[in-house]
Amino acid sequence: MFPNIVIGSVKIPMYTLMLDVGGIAFLLVTYALMYRREKVKDHTFIRVLIVSIPGAIVLYLSAFFFNSLFHSIEAGKLEIGGITWLGGVIGAFPFMIFLIHKFVPAAKGNALTYFSLMVPGIVIAHGLGRLGCFFAGCCYGGVTDSIFGVSFPAGSHAAHQYPGGPNGGSLPLLPTQLFEAVFELVLFVVMIATYKKTRKYNIEIYCITYGVFRFVMEFLRGDERGGTGFFLTPSQLICVILWIAAVLLILFRNRVIFNKLYRKCEVWQNEVKVEAKRKRKEAGAKASIGAMEALREEKKKKKDKKNKKVVVEVNAEDDEDEEFVDYTKMTLEEQANY
Repeated sequence: MFPNIVIGSVKIPMYTLMLDVGGIAFLLVTYALMYRREKVKDHTFIRVLIVSIPGAIVLYLSAFFFNSLFHSIEAGKLEIGGITWLGGVIGAFPFMIFLIHKFVPAAKGNALTYFSLMVPGIVIAHGLGRLGCFFAGCCYGGVTDSIFGVSFPAGSHAAHQYPGGPNGGSLPLLPTQLFEAVFELVLFVVMIATYKKTRKYNIEIYCITYGVFRFVMEFLRGDERGGTGFFLTPSQLICVILWIAAVLLILFRNRVIFNKLYRKCEVWQNEVKVEAKRKRKEAGAKASIGAMEALREEKKKKKDKKNKKVVVEVNAEDDEDEEFVDYTKMTLEEQANY
């Protein structure tokens, strides 16, 4: 286990490092899919990245709120602290879709598709974040005597909850963080491999597949995650919410529910297309006017050059027509008449 990287006198927590690497991976994947592959305009891509900043803030705040809520329910008193990924998801995903619709003009009425293009980046970022959880010794599984058992180092959350391992570490625990990281990697690869057919439905795919995986994984988890007041764990409850959301999105896309909203989205998308067409027309008109002015200027230059050449030739002819006259051989009368 490597909870920290020590470089000289500098200690870098692996959890923080993997979160940073995950953030970079999110940016690179989103850039590759949205900007390079889908060819969205520069200003549109920049706006998407800008709205991702408040989206990330809401992700953290929502994760903090729900983790505190579930621990307070379990304890029967107010307990504040910690974060839970799924708590962040149910707060940040709807908020991001709203921000994209509201502040990215090209995505108005089509925010679901734009956000779907960001989901693969979120998946790989979360997978890398789970590696950070593994290094930090949190989000672990239950005690096991199988070959998968891992003893987390002294000082980790795992060692605090399940002491008795070697060197003050934990008992052998299931590395559920690694299970989840592998799942996220596989899901990411599948999303990229089937990108052309499924890119518009990544939200639904994520909600269903990750929801099923995480629901099952909860039976293997051994860390403290709070309570709901009934038989489902907090994460299992949120997984059920994700399934319901996915079904609603599928029905919405197929115009089974929320028909008025669907028609409104179509109107917004049409307005975006009309506006884009108008801008292309204006740009084309400006280009045509510029080309005509350049052509007119070129013709004028050619004409001026031709006229100058004619003047030079005429002057040359006049010079040739003039004959040399020796006035000294003329009489005064001849000079006067000449």
